[in-house]
Amino acid sequence: MVHNKDVTRLLEKITESAQDIDIPEELHPDQMEIKLKARQQKRRKGYKAAAAAACLFLCCGAGGYTILCDSFRGGTQNGSIQESIQESTQGSMQTTKQTEQPNEMESHTKAKGPEQESGTAAQDQKAPDSQADQEQNLGKMYTLAQNYRDVYDTLAAAETSKIGYGTMESEMMEDLVANPGMSDKESARDDADADTGSMKSEDYSRTNLQVEGVDESDIVKTDGRYLYIAREDQVQVLDVQHGKPVEAGVIVPELHGDMDQICEMYVSGHMLTLLIQAEETAMRQDGGGETKKKAATDDAAMKDVYRIDTKAMTKIQTYDITEPKRAVLKDTLTQDGWYQTSRKIGGRLYLFTNQSLFLPQDLSRKEADMENGAAEWIPSVNGRAVAPDCIYLAKKGSDSLLAVSVDLDDHCRVADTKLLVHAYTQLYVTRDSVFLYHTDYAQNRERTRIARFSLEDDGSILAKAAASVKGSVMDTFAVHERDGYLQVLTTVTDAELSENRVYVLDHNLKITGKLTGLAKGEQIYSARFAGAVGYFVTYRNTDPLFTVDFSDPKKPKVIGELKVTGFSEYLHFWSDTLLLGIGYETNPENGERIGVKLSMFDVSDPSNVREKDRIVLEGVHDCDGMYDYKAVLVSKEKNMIALTTDTYSPVYQRDYRVFSYADGKFSSCLQRAIAKDGHYDDGKWRSVYVGDVLYLVGQNRTVAFAKNEGWKVIGRVEYRAI
Repeated sequence: MVHNKDVTRLLEKITESAQDIDIPEELHPDQMEIKLKARQQKRRKGYKAAAAAACLFLCCGAGGYTILCDSFRGGTQNGSIQESIQESTQGSMQTTKQTEQPNEMESHTKAKGPEQESGTAAQDQKAPDSQADQEQNLGKMYTLAQNYRDVYDTLAAAETSKIGYGTMESEMMEDLVANPGMSDKESARDDADADTGSMKSEDYSRTNLQVEGVDESDIVKTDGRYLYIAREDQVQVLDVQHGKPVEAGVIVPELHGDMDQICEMYVSGHMLTLLIQAEETAMRQDGGGETKKKAATDDAAMKDVYRIDTKAMTKIQTYDITEPKRAVLKDTLTQDGWYQTSRKIGGRLYLFTNQSLFLPQDLSRKEADMENGAAEWIPSVNGRAVAPDCIYLAKKGSDSLLAVSVDLDDHCRVADTKLLVHAYTQLYVTRDSVFLYHTDYAQNRERTRIARFSLEDDGSILAKAAASVKGSVMDTFAVHERDGYLQVLTTVTDAELSENRVYVLDHNLKITGKLTGLAKGEQIYSARFAGAVGYFVTYRNTDPLFTVDFSDPKKPKVIGELKVTGFSEYLHFWSDTLLLGIGYETNPENGERIGVKLSMFDVSDPSNVREKDRIVLEGVHDCDGMYDYKAVLVSKEKNMIALTTDTYSPVYQRDYRVFSYADGKFSSCLQRAIAKDGHYDDGKWRSVYVGDVLYLVGQNRTVAFAKNEGWKVIGRVEYRAI
């Protein structure tokens, strides 16, 4: 079994050996670790090893990748692409003179010195009346395209520098799609986990929210009367009004291919919103158009080359579920790309999809500016290519994020669309902003680049500001907004000894305060914020839990540090004065893992945090809740902590466990084997309560436990195939 510490050591060696090699930022060891940490536990292990191997291959044999790239792209690099690049080079020289501004990092260095990072706001200008006039560049992080030629130039430049890592990156993206919601390790305080529009007085659990009032999708939802369970090609509906689950019908969406699948869903009032991943496969012909004209004397080039292309699309389907047994399809929207995540604020849904962009083999720069045919290479919404004045271009990269604002109350009307061409990015969404952030590497220095887009009342998504800070954001919880200030925690690993940093940025992403040099030699594993106080965990062989006071945005300060053995991968507020940690117990001498650990921290005095109690599950190797927050249920009101754990030796076993916490002590209430004796279980499980009945919900069955009857099983439903 490969442990995290072994992979970390390997990655450190790879990083050290790769200092003089230009590795694409998407495959930098630290960036890969950030992506992989968001994966579900089982698949996470294999890919982390694959990431290390891929980075090692880049270090040892990058020269061979050029040949692989040519082969992968159909062997046509010597044709139209090279000529297109020549055209784009000439065109981009003119474009650069008009649009290029000083590098945001460099310009700030000149003004404030090498140790200070830059926050470049783009909203100093007077706000115009129209939305079109409000669109603007975000420093050098994102430049607003003037036409499709600008997009062409960016992709052509990416073609010249891209190493043939596309296959692995594509597989990574597809696997993230197979585990929707894993790219964001997210959670919220227990008092905030309510679907938008639901009443807190109703006695049933809701989906955990990263930000109160910003709803999130999941594979299981309840309205207190029914359980809605998203399976691959249907939604199972169970009636739970009388405790015992009873089949109440199946909703079968309109799917158009065997690869189509339901990712996640929302339930609000009498509306069910499905997020469906679809694929369109077609055979395409290369070697036509400009390629044939320019190689008319070359018999080999005249031979047509055919390839099978798969186009990813994400669909929104809304249903009227006034009568769940007879759900009625109301509206449909189709958006290009792999499903990454979504958020719902009131009746408006924000859908984020991603895909890698490639130039058509026979498309010249001159032809690129024609609106006709743009949908062949520019992502589309409902079949219409995103307009140039809605496209933001990073300095480099060919991945894209398509953000669409959809009014669910108005027949899925598209209120606004933004396309960002960049490297892979992560998101943090509040009621009025979406923050995009990613780590890149310049001159062997790592930095996190952040862009803020405002979410307007009319559904518009407007560019506002951009900034860069040192280090990498290692955990989604490490980004948090409070009272107009963004709090960001980073780990800097490019120094001789790693360190951790705390940043506070204002509404324009100008740095107002920061702390440096924290927990040298360690990295951040988890974080949580409450009011003006933030908590974060770093780790080497012991687990320091730091407390930071953010009450003065200009002067954040560490006010507490608690050292305990092991470390927490996930933090969740049990109450205003108690913080639950889920992670691992380790041997403080050598870091060897002993088992999964639950800790309860007393945070009533943030400057003097204490560990009140712990429970160690010796020999248990993993817990899904540490990597997928929706797989753990935490409720102080019901006094339950429900989760699944995995043990790999002497034989594999997955257990469903329920704990309580009272009088300063943890107690084990329930342990039930889900899979054992070598029968591997890779399913997703959710815990949902309605009243005093707890439901263990899986992809094939639901089991009901009566809390007030000693956790007795009172019902079980095996779903029937439709």
